[in-house]
Amino acid sequence: MGNKSSINDKLEYSRVAIYNAHDDEIIRARFAPFGFDENRHLANKQLFQESSDLILKNEQENAEWKLASEAFNETLGSSRKKLRRIRQSLKFWYDADTPEAVEMGLYNSKISKYADFKKIAQNFYSVLLSKEEVLAKLVPFGYTTESIMADSEEVNSLDQLRNKREQESGDAQYATKERNAKLDELDECVSEMVRLARLIFRDDESQYLEKLGITSRS
Repeated sequence: MGNKSSINDKLEYSRVAIYNAHDDEIIRARFAPFGFDENRHLANKQLFQESSDLILKNEQENAEWKLASEAFNETLGSSRKKLRRIRQSLKFWYDADTPEAVEMGLYNSKISKYADFKKIAQNFYSVLLSKEEVLAKLVPFGYTTESIMADSEEVNSLDQLRNKREQESGDAQYATKERNAKLDELDECVSEMVRLARLIFRDDESQYLEKLGITSRS
């Protein structure tokens, strides 16, 4: 429905029209014969408040989705970098046709897709951590069993982070749809008020139009 700035501008325009139509005695009196009684004005104010609340909710949901996306992307990037580095270290010791390299999938390069990466990484760490002689060859490169276990756990955390990102994405999309529906309702309400105001206030009463946020006639 537009960016944050345009949405807030429309919200402020609606606030001015709805509140001044009720709070200004002359405008309220001129609107009254057209069904704008006290209950109608209060309902319009309630509609404005609901719209404001949903805008804030949508902003919060989008912020949570952004945080979840960043957490997943950063962890995935970190895991890819660590796997690449440790495999490069092991390639110094093991050629592609060695049993250890084959079992660990050391030379398997099909890891561009997330599912492929996760499967290969999990298999790699599982096999590696079961082979003390291979772990020993990583010590000169600065690795310890504990650090490798931590890298393995990071890979295992990816699905949870990915699921969190997808959940937050769904929540954000629903909040946007909910916000847009309410803003459409608000826009229809204010548009009706503007049409009415243009009809009942004459040219020499432009101050009332301006008080409703209407700056020109069309």
